[in-house]
Amino acid sequence: MAQELIYTSAEKGLRPGTRGFCTVAYTRGMRPQTVQVLEGLSSYKSLYAVHDTRTAISPTAVSHYRLTLAGASITVLSRVAPTLADHTARSNKIAHHVLLHTGERARGGPAALARLPDFFVENWQEPPRLLDEEKAIPQDCGPADVRAATWETMAGDAGWAGVLAATTLTASVMPAFLVFEPGMDMLPLIDEALALVAPAKRWQVTFSTYFTTLPAQAACAWRCCVPDSDALREAKRNAKALIIDLTNPLPAPRESPLVLRAREGGPPDQEEEKPAAKPAESRPFVLLNRRGRSSFRP
Repeated sequence: MAQELIYTSAEKGLRPGTRGFCTVAYTRGMRPQTVQVLEGLSSYKSLYAVHDTRTAISPTAVSHYRLTLAGASITVLSRVAPTLADHTARSNKIAHHVLLHTGERARGGPAALARLPDFFVENWQEPPRLLDEEKAIPQDCGPADVRAATWETMAGDAGWAGVLAATTLTASVMPAFLVFEPGMDMLPLIDEALALVAPAKRWQVTFSTYFTTLPAQAACAWRCCVPDSDALREAKRNAKALIIDLTNPLPAPRESPLVLRAREGGPPDQEEEKPAAKPAESRPFVLLNRRGRSSFRP
């Protein structure tokens, strides 16, 4: 059973004296330090004003972070996104965080769990309250086949899922970047890439489907960024960064067992591929600019 916290704009928060953007619900018994950490994960950078018609395609930030709290490692699955305007008719957001223990980490991985219907709360219209029951975590989730159909549709080649998954086979701490336009659903892409990773490693992979800044004490291995974001501009300065730009045509990736597996499919729970003999710094690098020019190094 997992603890959870919900943060949004309200006339009255759960803690006395709080209002506006504040915590409106959390699991009874949650430590104050944990509440503070989860509130810190509730930021969201809006791309559009509240009455802009494009708000319907605002990115949803689904993330998996591993943090250290009071000397212990914790796992947090979060969803932060715009929601209905608040009581003042101004722009609003809702953040829902789920704190998981080791035994609650579903074999399918964090993205597969986050994709389950109704796993996250997307709107809050209730009075603030303590949640008396901890959240039940389903263990049966994840695809039956690892063929990366969403990657094939959005990137033109399912093999790119294998390129992203291959970053887990090296000791490098260099994050990978996926460039997307608002309106693209990035969570299925993350899930399909994680399905290619050995089950024991899926929960070691951190990610954000709408990355803007790195939260304190957190790591984020797979970062989905909109074009021209500050995070992406910084990544482009590093020649070793893996950048997969879904807003432009991509070349065919260099073939590898994971690339072929993403194209051809098969059962997800297999033994991990052995790392390639090449060092981490020689892994594929792709960068496409807004004019469609590309650079590809095997």
